[in-house]
Amino acid sequence: MVSLCYRSLLHFVMEDNLSGLQNFLENKRVLVDDKDENGATVLHYAASRGKLSFVRELINHGADVNIEDNDNWTALLCAAKEGHTAVCLEVLDHGADIEHRDMGGWSALMWATYKNHVETVSLLLERNADVNAHGNYHISSLIWAVGRGYVDITRMLVQRGAKVNVGDKYGTSALVWACRKGNPEIVECLLRAGANVDTAGMYSWTPLLVATMGNHVEVVNLLLESKPNVNALDKDGCTALTIACKEGYHDIAVALLNVGAYINIQDRSGDTNLIHAVKGGHRSVVEALLKKYADVDIPGKERKTAMYTSVEKGNVAIMKLLMSANPDLEIATKDGDTCLLRAVRSRNVEAVQLLLEKKARVSASDKRGDTALHIAMRARSKGIVEVLLRNPKNSQLLYRPNRAGETPYNIDMNHQKTILGQIFGARRLNTNEDNEKLLGYDLYS
Repeated sequence: MVSLCYRSLLHFVMEDNLSGLQNFLENKRVLVDDKDENGATVLHYAASRGKLSFVRELINHGADVNIEDNDNWTALLCAAKEGHTAVCLEVLDHGADIEHRDMGGWSALMWATYKNHVETVSLLLERNADVNAHGNYHISSLIWAVGRGYVDITRMLVQRGAKVNVGDKYGTSALVWACRKGNPEIVECLLRAGANVDTAGMYSWTPLLVATMGNHVEVVNLLLESKPNVNALDKDGCTALTIACKEGYHDIAVALLNVGAYINIQDRSGDTNLIHAVKGGHRSVVEALLKKYADVDIPGKERKTAMYTSVEKGNVAIMKLLMSANPDLEIATKDGDTCLLRAVRSRNVEAVQLLLEKKARVSASDKRGDTALHIAMRARSKGIVEVLLRNPKNSQLLYRPNRAGETPYNIDMNHQKTILGQIFGARRLNTNEDNEKLLGYDLYS
């Protein structure tokens, strides 16, 4: 239970009644270090509120500047956290322990840094606070400063000898944290102080990888001047270029390509940078990769090529770009799908036409033995059937059975309103085996 003495002292401070406090303290029976239920004294309260005159009065009447509450907080920690520099100076002048830590291992300097109290940090550094002290998770003042984007404090800490290459619990260095924040001034400061540009922290993230993730173009360019390993991999097997291609960060992708980043590298799933750019529909990145002669035929995850992926996404503009690189249109996926089969499944007439113009094989079949005509007939895609049958030779495929014995012709005939009837009129088609090979040509006579 809180004592009457504590409540009286606190009341005077809360009411800003300095004369009342002075009169009360003149009573020699006052216990100036009485505590509340959390172990805090009135000095803790006055320090946290920046009440300098009250702090002085309490200290002059014997208050212990190093007394701790239940969480190991002292008056100095309370004042530093709130940025009350004058109070910090007062308690330091009366013997406060500048390196005292709270329950989490945080010093006054760490708290002042975390809260961006520049003047307080300056005072603590002048009083030789340990610039490399760290708390839980091994996070130092410098890491807090760079991670939160505090330029002035970062410079002050570096000038005072903060170790720029010491990482947190997971090995993540100050430079990685700075690159995540994306502040060029801080990054430049750390690089000048000798920060290792290739240090990898949590998830194998290097400064370059993290800067790329945030699309921090200026930071990436600063890092590239220090010649980092541009092909370093994260835990998923992605390079900085892979990330830029995935996200469509054109400027970063170009910068990385210009310094020799591997173009055709595959991530852990097998996808290339080009496939990632196609998946994301990032046309300008695709163009940049093709200018550097990216291989369009490398199969990625599930053996899908960049061309197949563009068909799957229905992105005709990117399809046209990729076709300029003469891709192999017959590379099949793990399910036996070619680009043309995928386009037909998607009922994308424009894509089908483009692929046929590039001589895609209409006779190609998937694992079930289905050709493009099987798929189109089953989907009742009249427009695509018409496109496929514009070349008379393809009409022979109307009678080619799949593994289940189905022909495109039979699939069509099972419907009351046939597609072939709509295209070629009501006359009955001769399906006699002797005439099958001629039928396609007859239809166009």
